[in-house]
Amino acid sequence: MDSVELARQVAAELHARLVASGADPWSPYDFAVAEAKRRGIDVEPTAVGAAVLNGGRATFVAADDLILHENIGSRFEQAFLVAHEIGHVELGDDPEGEPAPAIDPARAAEPSPVGIDRVIDYGRRQRREVQMDLFARELLIPRNVVRALHVDGGLSASEIAAKLGAVRGRGAAVVRCLAVAAGAAHAGGNARRTAAQSAASDGGGASREAYLLEAGPGTGKTQTLIARVEGLLEEGIDPRRILLLTFSNKAAGEMAERIARKRPEAAAAMWIGTFHAFGLDIIRRFHAELGLSKDPRMMDRTEAVELLEEEFPRLRLAHYRNLYDPTQIIADMLAAISRAKDEVVDAETYAGLADAMLAKAGDPEAREAAERAVEVARVYAAYEQLKRNAHCIDFGDLVALPVQLLEKDAAICAALQARYDHVLVDEYQDVNRSSVRLLRALRPDGRNLWMVGDAKQSIYRFRGASSFNMTRFGKEDFPGGKRGRLKRNYRSVPEIVASFSGFAITMRAGDADSGLEADREANGHRPELRTVQRAEQQQVALADAIEELRREGYAYREQAVLCTGNEKLSTIGQDLERLGVPVLFLGSLFERGGQGSSGSSFDPCRPARHGPGAHCLLAGLCHQLRRCGRGL
Repeated sequence: MDSVELARQVAAELHARLVASGADPWSPYDFAVAEAKRRGIDVEPTAVGAAVLNGGRATFVAADDLILHENIGSRFEQAFLVAHEIGHVELGDDPEGEPAPAIDPARAAEPSPVGIDRVIDYGRRQRREVQMDLFARELLIPRNVVRALHVDGGLSASEIAAKLGAVRGRGAAVVRCLAVAAGAAHAGGNARRTAAQSAASDGGGASREAYLLEAGPGTGKTQTLIARVEGLLEEGIDPRRILLLTFSNKAAGEMAERIARKRPEAAAAMWIGTFHAFGLDIIRRFHAELGLSKDPRMMDRTEAVELLEEEFPRLRLAHYRNLYDPTQIIADMLAAISRAKDEVVDAETYAGLADAMLAKAGDPEAREAAERAVEVARVYAAYEQLKRNAHCIDFGDLVALPVQLLEKDAAICAALQARYDHVLVDEYQDVNRSSVRLLRALRPDGRNLWMVGDAKQSIYRFRGASSFNMTRFGKEDFPGGKRGRLKRNYRSVPEIVASFSGFAITMRAGDADSGLEADREANGHRPELRTVQRAEQQQVALADAIEELRREGYAYREQAVLCTGNEKLSTIGQDLERLGVPVLFLGSLFERGGQGSSGSSFDPCRPARHGPGAHCLLAGLCHQLRRCGRGL
């Protein structure tokens, strides 16, 4: 099971033990200190920025059995700092013992899915801090407690926060997020499986062809996947021989939790995690065959930029030459290299494609594009050598290296094929070519491969996710594979479902059968489109709409504002406040997902931002990569 889920379970057990001993969970700071004292550890507050904290917010001084923390924020936030350090004591710490500068009570297990932070999130130290934050949260206020108070007891998030003394700031945010999650889990966990879901989860027999379930939003995708797992276990399949892959730690944790409710031992025995976590596991197991150290260090994007920055002047670049400040150019090149790895295009292959471009260039513009591609190939090769010399790997290696290994080493490939009898994949619409090739290596004939996804919900385009991969299923990928589809939406009212359906059938990734049927009753409110003449008028129109709904009986807390760009959210919130609309601003979607990403990402088929006349770093290679079947 995922290490984060295990951390949560340990923390929940400690919480229950403390309550049983008489500690008061509604005095969170005293509660956390009680656990520390039970371990013989003293707790002392200290000034913000104190030298003893070494740049962090809290630290455990093992030699003195002492936890020191910043004396700032609410008692809940201070309790969280103490609980975070208890997590290090309970779960074990990194040998480097570095303090954590960013302890976040509202952090989720899911790494940031956009931008360069997606690499940093997978670093060992950062992953460790996610684990400790979630341990601390579970120690202070376990999810089952929130669920009982919010779902069964009818307490609002604000009322729960008030009981904890977390009425403002990050403390209030974490309670609100937990309450929303508890309500969602309650709704999802109690839903009865339909005949269509049962048929999709079964497929008939213990040995089956590759199967892809196309499940639109709100149709019970996760419930069907869990039903598939339960069905395999009921058939007597050894849980150790089941591999369940998805694209986020949050989704993996949710699936592990839901399976554990009924089959805790099976959930612990199964391999449940992300493609990248599974790839890292393969890299560690077969590090010698890959020419790597036993536990290669995960390099984050900042380290990668610094590594190349020193080498950059020696690469003799002409089109991407900027010796004064090459960091932005390097960052964009690293993004392009990462995308190439998503397609399992190594440095040698990239160079060959770039040289072929140059040989075929028939006009000055095509020649310049090819020359730029050649320069990127030169940087790619230098980066790979520097990285290997430093005994490091990066995010792009996590799937690309295992694919290369399995496709070249028949013995290792056969061993992994024999290890897992059943492979299940969540969110198949978000796979890229490297992920598909990993699946093909594990299950070359598609036997006992079961996947679920919806091409219209893909959010990982910058990683190479594409409806292209969905359309290849049953043809080029896993020939003869079967498809199924869930059509009934249980989440939204008919007015919303009808609007979605009308749009879905016109999408490039949609078809005439993309529409959904609503299970809920109509509420009489159709979606409404309002337009304004100028951008600055949007917030005024938004405030007017909010007030109209309030006059109809919908309180502010029952309304939500969404927008397409993370950078717009703060501005909208400030403008609404100025217009007299009270706002609870929890940060961008991805900040609440865990790591505070800005939401920006480098698109290799969009002109780079640096310098006038700059060209896309991969655009010239797109056509050749498509011809090679790599489907950029």
